[in-house]
Amino acid sequence: MATKVEDLIKNLDAGDAMRQWTRFSNDALSSSMRLGQPMIEAYLKSLSGAAAELGKAYRKSCEIPETECPPYCVCELEWEACEGDTVKGTIDIRNTGDQDIPFSLGVDEFRAERDLTAVKAQLNPASFALEAGEVKRVEVTVAVDESMDPNQTYRAEIKIAGRYEQCVRLVLHVRRRHHPYCEVEHGEIPKRIRAHHWYDHFQCEELCFEPVQSRLQREPVKPVAGAAAVKRASTAKRVSSSSRTAAKRKSTTKSTRKKS
Repeated sequence: MATKVEDLIKNLDAGDAMRQWTRFSNDALSSSMRLGQPMIEAYLKSLSGAAAELGKAYRKSCEIPETECPPYCVCELEWEACEGDTVKGTIDIRNTGDQDIPFSLGVDEFRAERDLTAVKAQLNPASFALEAGEVKRVEVTVAVDESMDPNQTYRAEIKIAGRYEQCVRLVLHVRRRHHPYCEVEHGEIPKRIRAHHWYDHFQCEELCFEPVQSRLQREPVKPVAGAAAVKRASTAKRVSSSSRTAAKRKSTTKSTRKKS
């Protein structure tokens, strides 16, 4: 490269040499920047990522841990029933504290959107005390009466009061009782009309079903032997057997006389 520059300086005057040298330097610098640009970009990217992680860790170390409150209504009991039905469910209440807690349960009436009933769920037991870690099962019974309309959904809540108040939702879908039903129409034997042949230009008429009387007459009725008939047959059998025995004895007597 030095030889090329010296030859260039010898062949050019001072101004031209300076311009060529400047252009050569700029080209060399641009080539170096193009070659090193991916490395520079990767370095800057990693540096920005590290800075972001460092800022996140710093913010996290300064955050105060938070918790959410549990829901007021803990769970839901849901039924489908018809008028006159009685449905049941159970609730298990556990004392998760380290001291004894008295509990009392209350329930309101079932209601739909625009329909308030006098129906209440029966709770057994409705009040009790639990030691630390103890569990109590409460039975819930609902009797569906005529005040509840079919195809309506009724709701109520059980309030559980211990150290604080919680609730259990009750959802009752009232359905119309289903009675299987069909209707049979029976009168004259229906007839069908069909074309005999297209070229005959007349039609035939025939019964769709065979008359019951015709079927009964075609099927022979087998007589059932009664007690008297069975007795007569048995007596006749015994008489026939006695006659055969007497004839055999008579034949034996005749044979003996001839020998004498």
